[in-house]
Amino acid sequence: MASHMTQEKWNDLVVSFLGVKEPPESGGEEEAEAGLATMLTELCHCSTKLRIMYDHRQIHLLVGQCVSGIVSPGSALARQTSQFLASLLRRQGGMSIPSGTSDKVIAWLSSALQCHVREPNSSQTVRQILRALAAVLQDAPDHTDEIYLSLAGSKGSLIYTLESGSLWQNQALAMQCLHLLTYVTPEVITEARQHDDEIFPSEVVSNIQRIVIGILKQPLPIPDLCPHKVYLHLVASSLSVLYNLVVCAPNDVLGNVIVSACHPFVFYGLPGFPHSELVQHTTGTEVDISPSSGMESDSSSRSYTNRNRRKRLRRKRAQPSRSTSDCDGGPCPLVAAVDGVGLGLRGPPPATALASVPLKPQWARGKQLANAEEEKPLVLSPPVKAPDAESVLEPALQDKNVVEITVSGSETDHSDFEGGGEKETTLMARVRQCSLQAINAVIDKVGKQHKFSYWPPLMCQTPSLMTSVLKDPSPSVRMASLQVINTFLIDSSQVLTLAVENEGKSSYTTLGHQLGTSLRELHRCMALALLSEKFPGALVRTLKTIELLVENVNYSKLKPGLLTKIVTHVKYFMRYKEAVVQANAFSVMVSVLMIKPQIQELRDLLVRYQTPAPPTLTTPPEVMPPPSMEEELPGEEDDEAETNMKKEMERMNLLSEDEEEKAEGKTQARSMVSWLIQRCVDSLLTPDHSAVHGIYIQVQLQSLKVLSALVSEHLSLIHQNLPLIQHVIRVCSDAVREPPISKLKDQTPESPNYEIRNSLDPALMSPDPGVVVEHAYTLLGSLLGAVKADLDKGNEACVSAIQVQQLWLWALQGPLQILFKQAAAEQPDGGTDSDLTADPQKQNAINWRNRGGFRSSNHEDRLKQIVATATVLSHFSPSIFESLGEEWITKIISTVKWLVTNSDPDLRLAGIRIMAIIVSFSSVVGNPNGVSLLQATVVTTCNLLAQRESNVNRDRLLASWALANVSSVFELYVDGWQHHERTSEILSPQLIILLLEVGIRACKDKGKIKPHGVRCVGNVTSFLKSQQVTDPTIAPLVSQAIDTLVLFSSTGSNMKTRWNACHALGNILSSGRLPISEISWRSQVLNTLGKLVESFKNYKVRIQACSAICSLRSREEYGPEYFAIWRVLLHGLDNAQNIIDYQEIRHRDELINQICQGICQLSAHLTLEDAGSLCELLQLHQDMAMPLLKKAYHSLPPERAGHALKAQARVEELLSYDALTEAQQQALTILQRLTASPTGN
Repeated sequence: MASHMTQEKWNDLVVSFLGVKEPPESGGEEEAEAGLATMLTELCHCSTKLRIMYDHRQIHLLVGQCVSGIVSPGSALARQTSQFLASLLRRQGGMSIPSGTSDKVIAWLSSALQCHVREPNSSQTVRQILRALAAVLQDAPDHTDEIYLSLAGSKGSLIYTLESGSLWQNQALAMQCLHLLTYVTPEVITEARQHDDEIFPSEVVSNIQRIVIGILKQPLPIPDLCPHKVYLHLVASSLSVLYNLVVCAPNDVLGNVIVSACHPFVFYGLPGFPHSELVQHTTGTEVDISPSSGMESDSSSRSYTNRNRRKRLRRKRAQPSRSTSDCDGGPCPLVAAVDGVGLGLRGPPPATALASVPLKPQWARGKQLANAEEEKPLVLSPPVKAPDAESVLEPALQDKNVVEITVSGSETDHSDFEGGGEKETTLMARVRQCSLQAINAVIDKVGKQHKFSYWPPLMCQTPSLMTSVLKDPSPSVRMASLQVINTFLIDSSQVLTLAVENEGKSSYTTLGHQLGTSLRELHRCMALALLSEKFPGALVRTLKTIELLVENVNYSKLKPGLLTKIVTHVKYFMRYKEAVVQANAFSVMVSVLMIKPQIQELRDLLVRYQTPAPPTLTTPPEVMPPPSMEEELPGEEDDEAETNMKKEMERMNLLSEDEEEKAEGKTQARSMVSWLIQRCVDSLLTPDHSAVHGIYIQVQLQSLKVLSALVSEHLSLIHQNLPLIQHVIRVCSDAVREPPISKLKDQTPESPNYEIRNSLDPALMSPDPGVVVEHAYTLLGSLLGAVKADLDKGNEACVSAIQVQQLWLWALQGPLQILFKQAAAEQPDGGTDSDLTADPQKQNAINWRNRGGFRSSNHEDRLKQIVATATVLSHFSPSIFESLGEEWITKIISTVKWLVTNSDPDLRLAGIRIMAIIVSFSSVVGNPNGVSLLQATVVTTCNLLAQRESNVNRDRLLASWALANVSSVFELYVDGWQHHERTSEILSPQLIILLLEVGIRACKDKGKIKPHGVRCVGNVTSFLKSQQVTDPTIAPLVSQAIDTLVLFSSTGSNMKTRWNACHALGNILSSGRLPISEISWRSQVLNTLGKLVESFKNYKVRIQACSAICSLRSREEYGPEYFAIWRVLLHGLDNAQNIIDYQEIRHRDELINQICQGICQLSAHLTLEDAGSLCELLQLHQDMAMPLLKKAYHSLPPERAGHALKAQARVEELLSYDALTEAQQQALTILQRLTASPTGN
């Protein structure tokens, strides 16, 4: 009944209020204002008693009426009007007011704030205006430049409120408004980045930055004037404002100033770190920051870039924050020490202190943690809006919480400081987290070139970010600190390689020494964090930090011991109960195993925990997995302590579920594999199907990656365990989806899938085996690639050719057999369905292909598995391929052709990759189907490259590389083709045209594709015969190809492309298939190559250009450019000593040798007429050339000394002629001394 009366009264008041059309008249101003004030007060009172307002149209009308002009912004009614506006805006639910209306409301409130903030005793009015402004800013996130300038410009109302020394409560509200003002939607940021537009006016950014940093650098206020909670809200909002500015306007902010202002608040509230000792206070809110862009005054802000992230951690791009908190729940208890070793970094303890720390993690420590309260997982705090008008009380006096209205779908967390419901510890954690977010945004935006300028103050000084990781009681703050460290470590290998640890004394500390010391301390910190952390989210972030650390640090320059501690501590988390923690621990081990350059410490780690096994690789298909045994762990303590720890962990239910079964079924025998291989096998071949669910699939994938890293990088250490790895590959490649019990329990032997169900291997039943199968074949490829590389070592190989052959035969007969069956089943001449049914192998292939419910969930999963299977064939070596026998070679060629001609582009790419590897194998060249496979590959590859718009860069890169490889061996297939088809060429005119068009187009593609396109153009052009070059349909393309090669050899910044262009021109000149002396473009090519030889900055390009010039076979082919080539070679030899780039010094001797070889070749083609013309040039350069030629003679290998002998013989022959002119005699005498053999000296 009461609510009904309130609703009626509300309706009457709304009608009366909407009926007011004009402001109070001057004659009855006081009476009219009093009546309007009473009406507004009653409306506020009624609105607070209405639980929900359903009529959104009515709310919009009331909001518009408030700012329609009936109330002046400077009148005394501004307080009641603002209070009513705040009440309305907080009760409109998910509906938003129109943008035009919101702009009017903001403009009205800004004018009211400007008027009343100057008046004495108007703090309550200002307070209500700011609350209303916060409500409307929250409702409308994106604004016009006029709004930004009116609120935060040089004369903006919010800026003036913060500068005028208002009450601290009002300053906190004003800062909250700035926080909302600087929030823009991600769509606006994306559009601004695409069009290179500014989101905020530079004046607004400068003013906000100046006032916010001034507030952060002020000393702590007196508690009587500003309650601590109010100050915490003010600081949290200020830090969030800085974060938004960095994200939205990175080019206008001062990175150094922001980091220095935020750094002290990283440790705010932590015991032992008084805030007054960390911050450099200012006397007021004014900070000397230029209102112009920070690009001129801050060097770190000049290189802000918007980088597209690839790697590895799948980080999200930073977005503006509307929340000052990600902390929900109480703070975690402060961990002060681990068994007597302090966790603080006030005075950095020596890294060797870890030697006295037990290896048991904190979560497995014993009874003192068994009853500890579990920390809540990290979740976003619920979105709330500001409290009602009646809740506006003095913060110091209000005790009870404010009832807040939660709006679903909002991203904002405004835990109003007026309510007083939050604990100070939670608010302090929020401050620390906001400061870390702002610092992380600055480091991320500044780019990898300059981000390490922040490393010394944040990582080398005390307190550092490592202090926050170890001592902060809030898991969200610890995770934020780890994220900042991650931002430092991402793409940091070029900088961290400078880190050194030297004992020498110097007058200053180098950057390398600072990095080395801080990296050792960071390793110690991460190890302690693993020991003390029990919050799963923070554990995952810690493991990711360790992974990045291991990936980017060059351990060969640091003292040993760092990896030992990392591996020793990470090993426990490979059996943690949470699967996500297990997966990240395995991922860390992958990074450890992939360390380059390899160091002795890592090798010792792997050898130390390995049990010897017989070095054999016999009968690999028959290898059975070893029984479950007690795991052998590195750094193992005494057996009694380890047993007690395992019992405690089992009692606390912290180990993975398969550990208990392992403990029950363990035997006295020892495994033949290292502890790492055994742990991977345990996670892959788990007998406990109930443990394989959800995220556990990531554990299996990371286990396969660990095995791949072991076989690819450390084959010599684990080759004895190859039979077990083969068994893992076989089982994982046979993994199928576990069929639903409801569908299989009623099946009978007559059911169509009954045989399939009974044939399922129970060793591995995972909920999503598709990715497991794919990575199992990746492991197989890594294994075959590793044995191929090891076999190339010769006498130092740990496997023999027979063992590698057996391994390939096992793979072809086992895991790869399904690929051959499917290829045979889908061949065009495979026969009808009845024929396929009669063939059991083909029928099995059809069943495998159609078994979507077992092999894969959909076509995409099955396709990925086939591609992964086919990619394994790209690891053949010529010798092993030849030893497989004619039957297997024919089957492989037939399968590759099926892949190349398949309708699916991914399978075609897989076939093209394989063909690019085996195309030059003699067994493929001599096979009857080799030429047809070559032609099919050329057609498919050209079609892929021709469809540029529909193919991604990666696919075009693979296709261009394969086409360059295939086109380089056309000559090998000519004999076999002519033996079978004597009447036609191996490449038809249409195919030649297609190759040239695609190759020229590839030369104009992306930077990584250009070198392969240049190679392709050169290979095809050098393969052409003279009659083909004169063909009217081909001749224009040949001229265009030559022009393209000349262009890319003489221009561009891609040295790889220029080198390949020179190489391609050399192939054309030396092919012997074209009449070089009669071709019109000869002069253009020789002049271009000569200019490169003479003075180009890149020595490798000069060497290749000189080699191309030297590839001509006769004097006639040089033509009139013969003398010019002599000149460029001698000039090039002269300036080869003038090195501009110090990195080219390693190629200097090779350039000199190549030019000397070119001089000898020119001398071998010398005539008497040429000798007379060269006399003056030789006299000018003989003193320079003599010692260099003598030195080249000594350094050239015997196989490259043929040109020198020919030159010496030709000069002797010319000197024996009669009637030589004086010029000829002098020139030949000089050449005789230059080309003379140095054996007599």
